[in-house]
Amino acid sequence: MDDQEMHDLQMAKQAKVSPDSKKRLEALLKRKSAASSEASQSGESDPIARAMARNPGLTREKAEAMAEAFGF
Repeated sequence: MDDQEMHDLQMAKQAKVSPDSKKRLEALLKRKSAASSEASQSGESDPIARAMARNPGLTREKAEAMAEAFGF
């Protein structure tokens, strides 16, 4: 057994998974899915709006100028 296999075995033995971790993961994925479907329905399909949401300091005018400069 090489060092990597020994390390992997030790890490597997130390792994502690809480009994409710699957439920928490499913709840998080469900919330994420709901949030993304809400965003797509609320008109955020506009690339300028998405860019502005990801970059708080970005104004619509600056985003439009950048899009025009890069040919979008």
